[in-house]
Amino acid sequence: MPRAGAAMRILLSVAAAGLIVLTIVRTAIWWKTGAGISFASGVMITMAADLTKATFYRPLFGPAGYGGTRYFPLYFSLQALLMKLGMPVLASAYLLSAGAIVLLLWGTSRLLRELGAERWLAACAAVVLLASSSVQMALTTPQADGLAAALNIWGLAMIARSAHNRRSTFPSALLFTLAWSAKVTTVFGLVAAFVWLALANHKRMAWRLALQTGCGYAMVAAVMMLASRGRVLEIFRACASGGTNLQFLIAGPVRMESMALYTDPILLPVTALALLGLFSWNRLRSLPGLLLIATLAVTIFIFGTPGTAQNHLLDLQVAAVVLLARAALLRKQLGMGVLALLTLAGGFMLARHMRTWSRWYHPHQFQQVIAAAAGRGPILAENPIIPVLAGQQPYVLDPWMVQLLRTHFPGFQQPLLERLRRQEFGAVVLTTGAISENGAQEWFDNNSFGPGFVEALQQHYTLSQVIARDYIYLPKPSNRLAKSPSQQVDNAGCRATPRVVPELPLRNIQNRSAKQNALIASPAV
Repeated sequence: MPRAGAAMRILLSVAAAGLIVLTIVRTAIWWKTGAGISFASGVMITMAADLTKATFYRPLFGPAGYGGTRYFPLYFSLQALLMKLGMPVLASAYLLSAGAIVLLLWGTSRLLRELGAERWLAACAAVVLLASSSVQMALTTPQADGLAAALNIWGLAMIARSAHNRRSTFPSALLFTLAWSAKVTTVFGLVAAFVWLALANHKRMAWRLALQTGCGYAMVAAVMMLASRGRVLEIFRACASGGTNLQFLIAGPVRMESMALYTDPILLPVTALALLGLFSWNRLRSLPGLLLIATLAVTIFIFGTPGTAQNHLLDLQVAAVVLLARAALLRKQLGMGVLALLTLAGGFMLARHMRTWSRWYHPHQFQQVIAAAAGRGPILAENPIIPVLAGQQPYVLDPWMVQLLRTHFPGFQQPLLERLRRQEFGAVVLTTGAISENGAQEWFDNNSFGPGFVEALQQHYTLSQVIARDYIYLPKPSNRLAKSPSQQVDNAGCRATPRVVPELPLRNIQNRSAKQNALIASPAV
């Protein structure tokens, strides 16, 4: 090997090792402080907690309160299994997220090996993924993105191997099915593999893969329908689009670029270089090239719907790195230099923003919050992880979905507002800011709980304590109504016993007046 090539190999290897060390340090900080447990992670963890109690997709509204989600079941089902085996709530979530990222790095390395990369180059290129903020967030913020990406990349690795050796497509079909069952938009791997096989004159393999995966999708959908007793169809019909429209869809590319620039700046040069390599070296018909095109198209579509964040950039980062690493085989010295530069840049940014917090991601002291809020009755929390850790069942699964669904079903939020007015929650915990802050009214009206929430909280609750950046509101003593025995706190001090009402179809909620809606979830008085 020429001296320059050896030096570049050493540089890339050292940069990759340094990035791994920084990742371990950052992960330890975020896990210890709970900074990655955003309300989105709280929703996923709550669904796992629900499943441990035999509730698979709670209804949009029912005896337990509010449901509504766009999440597919694999991730929270696996966490529910870990919890049933005795693992603590947060530990099981962190283990699952860490395992998913390890599986993703391993699968990326395996795919590059199947595409002809040397072992060391494949391993270093896989580590470059850690330079991305979206991958780092998948490691520290329990959500399904890392698991879906890992299963998807392993499906591609298996199909690359099968195409070379004319082996069965079943392993790839199974992995693509599992990826879809973790995240519904993870279809770009299947699309890329199908087109690649067809262009490589493996049309029978392509159609066999599509048929097997399609059957897998159908089986997953059938299991979801049966396990939820049909609720999942109504839930996704109401929640899947996120309330998007044509104007929002058209703005998808701009929103994706803005999100990348704001939250994951390393993604922009990586994707730009990958696109340059795609067209400069005529890799349009290659598996990495097709993967990048399919992933970019699906990601743009995802950002054409409301409620999307940086976690959806992860798959684009994976596709771009795979293409760059494959292109590095054509011009090895230049390719190694580019990968090393990206790794160093990612490591620098990671070290610089190790403790950079935001409205959504900041340290928590969950046990202190629970000690201050529990023992008074049910806890209403913006992040449902708090009542889960307190041993309660959250009344609201996802505050964002409440404000979304009230636009489809008039009066949908009225039971929640009535409970606030009657002070039936022993405490209300907000994790994104106090209601007195600038912009709080707009935030809660359009993103969390919906219109009327701020007013009801201001009138009937008072800010009692701030722990880290979690705001604890307790009922105002002056106007707290006397409660009937059916509303008293039970002996455990953390669960109220509301009147059990039957699960209500959405059409019933839609047809009721606001006053009637307010009575749906009210306990007997």
